[in-house]
Amino acid sequence: MKQICKPLLVIVYTLLFVSQAFAGGGIPTTVKGNIRGFDVEQIQLNRRESIHGFQVIDSLGTDGQFQLDMNLATAGFYVLTSEEDRLFMLEIYLRPGDQLVLEMNKEQVAFTGKGSVLNQFLHDISGKSYTEQVAAIEGMANPELVRHKALLKGNAQGAYLNKVFGPLVEAKIHGADPGIQEAAFTGLNIRLVPEIMVYPNWLQTITELMYAKMKAGELKVRRAETWVADFGSAIENQQLKEAFMTAALSYSVSNGDLVSIQAEIREALPFIKDKSNLAKINALKPKIVRWKAFFRNALPGTDMSQYTFQNVKGETVSIKDYRGKLIYVDIWNTGCKPCIAEMPYLKELEHELKGRDIVFLSVSCDNSTELWKKFMQKRNMNGEQLIMIGKKDTFFDRIGMGGVPRFVILDKAGKIIDYNSCKRPSNPILKIYLEELLTKSAS
Repeated sequence: MKQICKPLLVIVYTLLFVSQAFAGGGIPTTVKGNIRGFDVEQIQLNRRESIHGFQVIDSLGTDGQFQLDMNLATAGFYVLTSEEDRLFMLEIYLRPGDQLVLEMNKEQVAFTGKGSVLNQFLHDISGKSYTEQVAAIEGMANPELVRHKALLKGNAQGAYLNKVFGPLVEAKIHGADPGIQEAAFTGLNIRLVPEIMVYPNWLQTITELMYAKMKAGELKVRRAETWVADFGSAIENQQLKEAFMTAALSYSVSNGDLVSIQAEIREALPFIKDKSNLAKINALKPKIVRWKAFFRNALPGTDMSQYTFQNVKGETVSIKDYRGKLIYVDIWNTGCKPCIAEMPYLKELEHELKGRDIVFLSVSCDNSTELWKKFMQKRNMNGEQLIMIGKKDTFFDRIGMGGVPRFVILDKAGKIIDYNSCKRPSNPILKIYLEELLTKSAS
């Protein structure tokens, strides 16, 4: 089954075993050494930026020695950790041909060998604040470190934004305690550097930074369809500006968020100068066509007014009962953590738009009515709470099924406006979008 509105990326490390680092060649590269003071039997090396990819494993000898050999084609960040229970996690940067030697115990981490200067510096600044890290990077004198200044600064910046916004991103995926999650952040004017892209979730944390700027009144989004261009305009560095805008558009397409994608691309294109980025955006066209074919039975203008659900009293409720109001449909179930994470944001949005010609329908696709009722009672949920029985419901089938949470917007006659809005309630652009629709429907 296709996944609609896929969860945001977070940094995760898997236990996927691959016997060779790269089957396609590369330069022999080694990480070896001695680990003492940890009750572990195996050590493993993973790419930092990928939940998949390769893994190299070695068993520790009785003296704590290990050796990880691989053929490395490109440089990058890796995570060295114990396989069993992650008693430690050590980030390192490897270049093809490095011969890194590690001596580690609970009090000290020491690197020697080729690649050691950079990795010792990375470890030594890892526990410092972002300001302290930047000061240390700016004050470097070692030529080996100076050559990697941009990389070090970008990595520090990525780690900083991840520390601030990573828990917020993760809370939206895994569901936190009921309540709106906020990030305490005062560095809104941080000057982003393109090397931040070495950090795995750079797109998500920069997006959250832009949301924070919006809430603080330091960034204005002109219209819902200009959000990519407006966020990009707030990034000073041209390389990062283009990379962000290209990645944001690609992410929207990959999630099937298509109703306004052509307008978003049109608004962003004047800022894109690099031919490779223009090629990437142009390559989105066939993906858009394929996704629209998937939603062919629920394109804008499709009449959904005849569909019905049940309320908590077991009464039949029809979409046409809400005729005359814009209808925002939130499809969820009690086992969906991202759905639960969005609930407080949805409640706040409903409060902010109270009195306007819009109704918010929370439609569960649980198979058990009793489970649904108990969940709502426990969380004191109110508003328009309805249920369809399972994902085989005719309404869900018509809109293309898929995963949850799923958000659908209908006009005042019950016809589809947006069959798959991935601008979730936690996204401040959704309010702009709904207000535009309300203004349009009133004219």
